[in-house]
Amino acid sequence: MRKIKKLVSTLLVGAMVSVSLMGCGGSGSEKSTTPTVAESKSEGGKATNASNPVAGKKVAYIMIMPSATIFQMWKDSCKKLCDALDVQFDFFFCDGDFNKWQDTIRTCASAGYDGLIVSHGNQDGSYVFLKGILDEYKNLKIVTFDTQFYADGEYKKLDGVTQMFQQDKSLVTVLLDEMVAKYGEGVRLIKVWRGPNYNSPFDRREEGWKEYEKAGKIVTVGEVQPLQDSVDSANTVTAAYLQSIKREDVDGVIAYYDMYGQGVYNALIENDNMNGKNGEALPMASVDIDPVDITNMQTRPDVWTAAGTTDWTLNGEIAMRLLFLEMAGEYDKIYDPATGETGVDVVEVPGTAIKASNLKADSNVENLGNVAGETYGNLNYLSEADWMPKDLIHK
Repeated sequence: MRKIKKLVSTLLVGAMVSVSLMGCGGSGSEKSTTPTVAESKSEGGKATNASNPVAGKKVAYIMIMPSATIFQMWKDSCKKLCDALDVQFDFFFCDGDFNKWQDTIRTCASAGYDGLIVSHGNQDGSYVFLKGILDEYKNLKIVTFDTQFYADGEYKKLDGVTQMFQQDKSLVTVLLDEMVAKYGEGVRLIKVWRGPNYNSPFDRREEGWKEYEKAGKIVTVGEVQPLQDSVDSANTVTAAYLQSIKREDVDGVIAYYDMYGQGVYNALIENDNMNGKNGEALPMASVDIDPVDITNMQTRPDVWTAAGTTDWTLNGEIAMRLLFLEMAGEYDKIYDPATGETGVDVVEVPGTAIKASNLKADSNVENLGNVAGETYGNLNYLSEADWMPKDLIHK
């Protein structure tokens, strides 16, 4: 358990600072209105409330990826919690550009933000970069999502930083469980990913695959590795691979990312030996979910059978609660739903299998809680405090 860190009040007299903050959304990418810092701070910094230690603070969500439906769901829940606790909230999408992600974090830190949620940082560079930021801006609080810290080939920690993840291992194993339930142990599967050491979420997902493989629950027939992170690349390489196998020699396909899943789905639909025209269709499942996935699952539930995901609306709230507890110095209240422990610096959100067979005609990314299991959108996953109860924005 970490030590609870005391808040330090600083007397800033006559501070009138105006800093323009550049957003990093590219063409067609949503971003917040460019904020400015132009305020006079009195003793104790920004206005606070004794019963609400984060009132009057300013935070931002900085996502390295382009805007997408699930990231908008995250952003919207962050804003809802911020509004409820009188916190200024801004957000930035960085179009997959690690340099833009770094520049935006650096600019927010210099602009006086009190806390940042930073998402999908590069595994090799994030530790050194964020350590430098925190060394320079010692009052800044940071929560990371899907960002592992490595330097000199070793896993690192950053004091005071909470690392949040989807429980990536379970995002795969919930899908493998569905395949095992249908075909029995020893189910023969094709894996679609970019190979080891490409990014930390894939490596973490691979842990679940290896565990099931070692236990004899699954057999790996082969691997498909897209050359780019695109639907077209996944479609091209999968289509070519399918030409080399017989339907009777494989039971299913698992894609570690739903963008790859969309390419796999197209390849299956285009192949008469795999799409159900000549024998039984080859089923597939994927990690993550978006509106295209749901449409495909509704159209061909015999092909795209399931998606392993978490509730991205709840994810945003979980992350913002972690940040607020850091800002309040209440590290002992940080809760990890994967282990049930508090006072931790790693938080993982368990995965859920969204089954195509359970989808309704009106199912969409926003209302999956109506058809998902109890692990999806579970309010018990939330960290809480007296001033931030679990039902604060759920009454």
